[in-house]
Amino acid sequence: MDNFFGFTLLRNGVKYDYCFKEALISLNGVTSKTVLALGESDDGTEDAVADLDFLEIVPTVWDDSLREGGLILSQQTNVALEEAKKRYGDLENSWGVYLQCDEVFHEDDYELIKEDLRKAALEGYDTVAFRYFHFWMTHDQVAINKKWYPQEIRAVRLNGNIESWGDAQTFRNHNRTYYSEGRIFHYGHVREEDSYKSKKADILKLYHKDEKLSKYKRREKRFDNQTEMLSFHGKHPAIMRNRLERLGGEWFPEKVDEVFLLGNPQEFPSTLTNKIHANKVTWVKTWFEIPAEKRDQFGVDLNTSFFTRLLGRSYVPTQMRSKLALPWTKETILMFKVSEKGIGFNF
Repeated sequence: MDNFFGFTLLRNGVKYDYCFKEALISLNGVTSKTVLALGESDDGTEDAVADLDFLEIVPTVWDDSLREGGLILSQQTNVALEEAKKRYGDLENSWGVYLQCDEVFHEDDYELIKEDLRKAALEGYDTVAFRYFHFWMTHDQVAINKKWYPQEIRAVRLNGNIESWGDAQTFRNHNRTYYSEGRIFHYGHVREEDSYKSKKADILKLYHKDEKLSKYKRREKRFDNQTEMLSFHGKHPAIMRNRLERLGGEWFPEKVDEVFLLGNPQEFPSTLTNKIHANKVTWVKTWFEIPAEKRDQFGVDLNTSFFTRLLGRSYVPTQMRSKLALPWTKETILMFKVSEKGIGFNF
């Protein structure tokens, strides 16, 4: 029997238009119960989660003295984590799985994540990290520059002294981390415009003193303007469809007639190329085998060389820009390569 339990924090999710119900339901796709540290809210968030019967709610009140550096976020995360340890830490191979309430697991990865938790337990790991897709301003753009973490710990053994720290991005007091290919879709920067503006203004207050807010607002704007992005036309988690369409996004591109691939077919077997949303996939040995009128729209150069970038055929790298980034799988690279042309990919 799997002993996987969720834990997370939430406050004013309605006001800031968090995808918190989608996040919690996706967490329940991997876990049996979720401990939620639910901060006192003024927007009906408590009522919004009342129908989720898998939640074990711990009511909390946020301490404004823990504002600077985002410490309130780790403190509240640890409220939920400690409660999960108290309830389930004595069970054999018990794991606590953590998602923040703007992060969503993909349903296609539920079984992979569970299997990786089992493997991690058998092989003596005490944390598991997952891959990240950070959506930036829209559902069809992913941020990849150094500011963005490429993978992060989101599962911890419940029988030790592991804890959240800092602004709750990650955990400390662990020994070995297992790296899963399970994906986390981060939607924190894709939400209703007014709510997003309020969230950005208020989140800075969780990190900085009032007299320094202007300085950090300018820095944040500069960082935003420097964001490097890749197009994304893969499959979002199904639970996000209504929200995505409400915010004006396209669920999935129409199927195209033919796509031309330049590269090594042995690196991209049919199990991957069959996921391209096209009636036909044709391999070519040179760029000029592609009909001239179809190169720009349907020609996909799968090479990742400087030459490919220089010619403007593709700007997809092999991993995110962070020094901590692990190389992407061939499936992820192929997804970004065809997305660059506006073509859908079933992944």
